[in-house]
Amino acid sequence: MAIIGIDLGTTNSLAVCYRDGKAEIIKNTLGDAYIPSAVSIDDNGEVLVGKIARERLVSHPDVTAAEFKRVMGMRKEIPLGKKMFTPEELSSLVLRKIKEEAERYLGEEVTEAVISVPAYFDDNCRSATKTAAQLSGLKVERLVNEPSAAALAYQAAHGFEDGTYMVIDFGGGTLDVSIVDSFDSVMEILAVAGNNQLGGKDFNEAIADYFCESNNIDRSKLSPDDRAIVYRLAEDCKTALTSQPVAMMIANINDKQYSITLDNNKLIEISSDIFEKMAAPIRRALRDSRCSMDDIDDIILVGGSCKMPTVQAFIEKITDKTPCTDINPDTAIAVGAGIFAGIKDRNDKLKDIILTDICPFSLGVEILDHVSGEHVMSFIIERNSPLPTSREEIYGAVNEGQRRVILNFYQGESRLPVKNLHLGDLEVSFPSAKKDEPVCAVRMTYDINGILVVDVTTIADGRHYSKVILSKSNSMTRADIDSCLKRMEKLKISPADKEENRLLIARAERIYEEALTDERDRIGAALSLFTAALKEQNNKQIRTAYENLSSLLDNMDY
Repeated sequence: MAIIGIDLGTTNSLAVCYRDGKAEIIKNTLGDAYIPSAVSIDDNGEVLVGKIARERLVSHPDVTAAEFKRVMGMRKEIPLGKKMFTPEELSSLVLRKIKEEAERYLGEEVTEAVISVPAYFDDNCRSATKTAAQLSGLKVERLVNEPSAAALAYQAAHGFEDGTYMVIDFGGGTLDVSIVDSFDSVMEILAVAGNNQLGGKDFNEAIADYFCESNNIDRSKLSPDDRAIVYRLAEDCKTALTSQPVAMMIANINDKQYSITLDNNKLIEISSDIFEKMAAPIRRALRDSRCSMDDIDDIILVGGSCKMPTVQAFIEKITDKTPCTDINPDTAIAVGAGIFAGIKDRNDKLKDIILTDICPFSLGVEILDHVSGEHVMSFIIERNSPLPTSREEIYGAVNEGQRRVILNFYQGESRLPVKNLHLGDLEVSFPSAKKDEPVCAVRMTYDINGILVVDVTTIADGRHYSKVILSKSNSMTRADIDSCLKRMEKLKISPADKEENRLLIARAERIYEEALTDERDRIGAALSLFTAALKEQNNKQIRTAYENLSSLLDNMDY
């Protein structure tokens, strides 16, 4: 049974296995490395995952979802028609698709995976990712930070040379910055910083807003289908500017054609706030690691958004260092996760490599500030502490004659507990104490798998309390998981042998939505012939109709 590494991305996901001494990207049924992180439900109730679902974002936006990684761990439900899904349920469908494709590619059962997550994912997001894996039938003992995985891929490509590196992971929905130190095959994360709500999606939104403003279109009043068209074309425009100096965006709305011409200078202008938000995590990671740019040997860029010339130029401007571009930013994280899967599988060629991790957020307990009377944080484990770590602090009684206390534990950086993530609580009893008299020692232990254990010892009588802290807002009982599994097992998954045909139909429906009347007539006629051939189940007719429809769409898909 194989262990695979998975990059569960906001826009695309992919998997890598480690065999024959190297990381190998797993190709899916369509021959692609990437599976778009999109889910749709068709008229028959079948669940469509990946490329087909992504095409349906335009033609069937009400029953299609994407970019749900951005709300992972939040108490949100996403409608797909009449059905409601949590972000982890949608992610589990993507993971199930990846699992099936990996098993087909490898020819063996896949039961375990190492999944990459943004370094700045908090406890809720990480727990939700593990829940998604569990719902998909995958065992996940270890999550690896995306920048750590990218650094591992970089080091593998460069022979594991000693050095200090800045990893900037700018994907479709998140930005992570890490400072990584490598010495004698030990890779240590010195600091991480990031923004879970900043990514390539924000450039898409900026271009879509600019397009509407330039054409005097009220974007909020567009139909769901037209909004989806504008957004997808904005994304295409952004992608085009990655490889060419000027791009044109043309959209047909209500049988009228609108357009804009955009270059990278204008993109910088309309996206100025995005670049400002990018700078903050870079500066914070350097500050927390106590490194200067002179200490950084190389800047490693990963994530699809790092392919944008404007992003590369901005990073070079604020760091005064030319970034490394000799590893594929789209696959680096998955490759690193695959290498880590090889390490976990105790592969002989990787057995001497050690990858350490850090605590991305501070952990502490709520206390009463005697001066202000406010409830404030007392941090026990500081952010960027190397894992595993264990720290202890002693706390005193707040009131005269106090005999008990409820300790509340939080994750986050705010001075005020209410602004941080509440992880759990623990009630402690002790002999009657005077005000400010030390009553208990609180030890927090955080391990490499992200498990937090709190141990409290009362000072007067030595009584011991212990608790494994889990996030209340995202924990699932065994019954919850079993119920969810049963519900999701009932969903019908489109079989792999129909996928190529379903993708062509979804593509035709999307282009039909974007086309004008004369083009719609031609698409409709070709699509009718193709669907008729499918009903007849005549392979020759299907092949001929497929080629005709595909050729027609190739000429129209601009």
